[in-house]
Amino acid sequence: MNWNWDPRTWRTATRLLLGLVTIWPIIYIGLFIGVIFSGIMFGVLSHREPDHTDLDLIQLEKKLQDGDIKELRIKSGEIIAIDRNGRSFETSHVSESTRDEIIRQAEQLDSDHRPRVERIEENSSRPGAERLLPFGFMLLFVMHFLTIVLMFGLMPLYIVLALHDQRHDQNARIIWIILVATLGIVANPVYWYLYIWRKTKLPSEPLSNPS
Repeated sequence: MNWNWDPRTWRTATRLLLGLVTIWPIIYIGLFIGVIFSGIMFGVLSHREPDHTDLDLIQLEKKLQDGDIKELRIKSGEIIAIDRNGRSFETSHVSESTRDEIIRQAEQLDSDHRPRVERIEENSSRPGAERLLPFGFMLLFVMHFLTIVLMFGLMPLYIVLALHDQRHDQNARIIWIILVATLGIVANPVYWYLYIWRKTKLPSEPLSNPS
């Protein structure tokens, strides 16, 4: 079976599919840089200097018993307490049992039959994100590997297309082969647009006579 290397005879869907495959490495590089930059920015922002004071468990329990805490924010491994003056305190390295005990004390009723702490917020999004991190890393690795394989596959394809295209003379073929081999990620979309996507006449089609 002889493969038809003249893209002018291909169906529009075939040429469009090749164009999408050709442009994907550029799209992926943009996405990859965006993900890396976002990860760096997230890491920088998440490790900023805290604007709250460290507080040990004994001090936190004392403030809870005295009714000084109006809000508790329960996170993975830490508790952030906000007192009635708006000051923020952090208690780190909190085990699950200790966290449950702090919540129990915060939910106890005071003399007015109201909870000691007005608001208790439990945030479980961080552990979920940590569980999804390996899956995201594996997905990124698979996409990275497949994109590299695709780039290596596009190079011989466009070289063969340039060699078989009767619209090129010898010099043009040499130039396109060099461009595809060295700057394929940029040269391939240009070649696709100029010689695959654009409508040009077939050799068997007569040229229109000038009027």
